[in-house]
Amino acid sequence: MDGQTVAPFAGRPGVGARLIGALLLVLFVLGGGSRVFASERLRIPLTKFNAPGIVRLGGNENGVTLHVPAPRRWQIEAAGLELSWVNSTALLASRSRLVVLFNDYPLAQITLEPGAPEGEASLDIPARLFEVGYNTLKIQVTQNNKDEGCIPQDPPETWTTLRLIDSSLKLDYSLREVPLSLASVADFLFDPRIGAVNRVHVVTESLDDQNVRLAVLAAAAVALRFDYRPVRFSSGAEVKPGVDNILIGTRAFAENLLGKTSLSGDLGILPLPGREGEPPDRRHGLVVLSGRDSDDVERSVRAFSILSLPLPDIQFCRVRDVELPEITEFSGRNRLEPSKRYTLDELGMGITTFRGYRPEPVSVIFTLPTNLFLEENRDIILSLDLAYSAALREDSLLSMDINGEFVASVPLDHAEGGQYRGYRIRLPLSYLSPGRNELSFHPTLIPRYSKDCELFQDRGVALTIFPTSTIQMPRLARWVRMPQLSYLFNDGFPLTAYPDFRSTRLILSERLPESTAAALNLIAGISQRTGVLPYELKMATDLADRPENYLVVGSRASLPETILDASPLAKGISMPVYGRLPGTLKGVSWKKALARWLLEENVDREPVRPDIALLDTDLKIRLHQAVLSEFESPLRAMSSVVLLTAEKPEDLLRASLVLQDEEVRYQCRNGFALIDFSGRKPSVQVAALTPSYSVGEITWQNRITWLVDRYRWSFVFTVLVLTFLAALLLLYLLRRRQRARMALGRDGEEDV
Repeated sequence: MDGQTVAPFAGRPGVGARLIGALLLVLFVLGGGSRVFASERLRIPLTKFNAPGIVRLGGNENGVTLHVPAPRRWQIEAAGLELSWVNSTALLASRSRLVVLFNDYPLAQITLEPGAPEGEASLDIPARLFEVGYNTLKIQVTQNNKDEGCIPQDPPETWTTLRLIDSSLKLDYSLREVPLSLASVADFLFDPRIGAVNRVHVVTESLDDQNVRLAVLAAAAVALRFDYRPVRFSSGAEVKPGVDNILIGTRAFAENLLGKTSLSGDLGILPLPGREGEPPDRRHGLVVLSGRDSDDVERSVRAFSILSLPLPDIQFCRVRDVELPEITEFSGRNRLEPSKRYTLDELGMGITTFRGYRPEPVSVIFTLPTNLFLEENRDIILSLDLAYSAALREDSLLSMDINGEFVASVPLDHAEGGQYRGYRIRLPLSYLSPGRNELSFHPTLIPRYSKDCELFQDRGVALTIFPTSTIQMPRLARWVRMPQLSYLFNDGFPLTAYPDFRSTRLILSERLPESTAAALNLIAGISQRTGVLPYELKMATDLADRPENYLVVGSRASLPETILDASPLAKGISMPVYGRLPGTLKGVSWKKALARWLLEENVDREPVRPDIALLDTDLKIRLHQAVLSEFESPLRAMSSVVLLTAEKPEDLLRASLVLQDEEVRYQCRNGFALIDFSGRKPSVQVAALTPSYSVGEITWQNRITWLVDRYRWSFVFTVLVLTFLAALLLLYLLRRRQRARMALGRDGEEDV
């Protein structure tokens, strides 16, 4: 029998076949009678874990920590890490190591070789190490350049650079069965820890105003449950296999769609029905939002939308009443209101203690409404309550950055330690930007007795910032220059002048599943950034003379005439052709030359004019392209129209998905963006094709303030000129009066 392989059932083929069939039957039964689901593979760049592409680790000991999410829905079967780095050629190999730990379990110890400074490693991560929630991936280095004599602390030639842009995490996972409990909606079905592409299909009875509005609300609620992760929505009148579904409609419609299934409540969850003749898909869920009539359906959708509502651990429930929270103009995630004071605790930063020489910085993120006029001569006041330990060197300090730029510092120079209560720091509003802002605290805590070649004792140094510290907002006017598409992807302005969309109407120029899904994607993405659901969004069919903004979604051929005529898509667009003829120079007028000589800053606020020509042409949209535009309503001043259009509804839906890409959104500027997704990577072309306009409160007070702030030296020069003219006028009047009195005196002498 040497050299031969004998099958265990070679002499009894019938028994082997029967056994294999029995095993397949057991697997089928254990799988709930559903079809076999293969494992899915996911490759995630490490930059997706909120890390920069390049991380430099200097000093003798340093490291970076990444938080890897593991949702309860995933059964992780295998995982691997691909890591790339470059280390200094001055390192000593015998005393330099790179250590990788996953949940404090050491995966590898790698020697940092000075002779081969560029390194790569492929590491296996045991699946048993993953825990539901966020797992810690630590990449640490210990690096030295000598092993005897005086070893300095943190020499500049000891460094290792992690190339996270070329590193990734690989996951093999399968989906667990969806628990038939409403409580699983928040922490299982729509979980922000799910790092794969999230797709949700919304089923409605029709595409009338009521159903579209409820579909938008339900989609926004799902997007908020996914937190910052994008969600790809689709819509239709039938259940879509292979993805999670949300069914919105009356109980009669739902039971008719689901066949023999009877609903025992208004709000519930079911396994996804299979195709005809197939068992249900228990790894995807169907959320049912129904009721006897349209009012009951709306209550179910609103109950589903309240994120703070703990859904019960039952499959179905009845909704009797829903009380929505009060929403103001300044509602939203850490959205600051003028003239109000906020504690750091209210902004999400509790008591924070920093320990060691170079502790990790801590940030507070807050939002300033886009329509606030950030006057540069106004300040936001930061009042800090903090305490620091004794034995700190006099150059220890607490630095503060706003949006990555240094703005202020607090000295920590008392040898016996100290406390600050109400340490006031005035930060000009020019340091801030409309929308999202990040205030970061960076302590540098140096022990007083720290010298080279001595033991560096930094465990006892500490700094605590107390949550009673406050941020005081000044009183601000509301005024902003439009159009600017970047505002739309910042905090949704102008559509979210009120975060619940009460000042916005949605116009779907054609009631098709693709255009409806495009509206769902766009509005749900905006709600993710504001943290407020579109409870008050209204539908419309055309522009009207109302003080409201409009979101228009539809193919170009279906757009209402009033919208098309006011948009950049109208005929006869004057498109600038930029450039300069060879050998020509552009002359500067004496007025501009004088302004440059007199004034410190450039005050030319006129739009840039092309040097060659203006080309009158018709704007064409090709296939696999879409236009996103913003312009003033032709019927109402200070009201805006946001338009998303394409030649075909399919391209409209594709554009709404492309706009979920952060890189694409960042490129959308001015009032017009042409999005091209015909290639492997989307491209964006922007232009200023619509007239500028302003939105907000224009009063004589903020107008003077704006003029003084924007044209400071011009204002000073004007005041000096007016003062000089007033002085000349006063001198003229005084001399005139003097001559009159002298003439009167001479007349009196003659009479005598």
